[in-house]
Amino acid sequence: MLQKVAVVALHFRSNIIKCWKCSKETSPSLFCESCHSILDYRADSSLSHFEILNLKESLIIDEDLVRTQFYELSKQLHPDRFANQPHPAPVYALRWTTALNRAYQSLKNREERTRYLIEKYLGAPTQNSKSAIPLEMAESYFEALDSLSEGNKEPLIQFKLEVEKRLEESGKNWEKLAKQFDESLNKIETAQLLRKHETEEKYFRSMLADIERKVTS
Repeated sequence: MLQKVAVVALHFRSNIIKCWKCSKETSPSLFCESCHSILDYRADSSLSHFEILNLKESLIIDEDLVRTQFYELSKQLHPDRFANQPHPAPVYALRWTTALNRAYQSLKNREERTRYLIEKYLGAPTQNSKSAIPLEMAESYFEALDSLSEGNKEPLIQFKLEVEKRLEESGKNWEKLAKQFDESLNKIETAQLLRKHETEEKYFRSMLADIERKVTS
């Protein structure tokens, strides 16, 4: 059973808003402090995915907590709970649900969380990101493929072990970089290092998948 977490106030940047239903001023959280009506997700449209899930921004994070926060907030904000309430409550609930799903998908695992934070600080990747691919590995790979075309799988099998070793090292390097990112004041600099790391790791994973198909075929 998931541990229940009280999550009713989010870390909005705005100081105060006016409730759509009772017209009283309230802190921009999930619900009005006076009448407890659901508030608009777009009251602060600059919310990050971490803020939506009421979490501190961090690469190294308890993924069980991410899941628990998501489920608890989803139960509070599910559109079915607001179906019979006056407009715009059902619309607000739907907006919150959409935002929650998007936030959870972006933070639920290491790969998605890393990609989200890299793009938050650096923007979308460019073609220049390909320069991070290790050329010596690519050359060794093509040599192993040449042997395979001659009916010899052994070089490719040995190369597969090297790729797996690189991926294991990559996981350890990610932990170091993630800690550096979380502790750094210069997020852009550390995000650049993470982008190079993620480009290489993605390349290795794609290469490993291709090798496994060829070895087993």
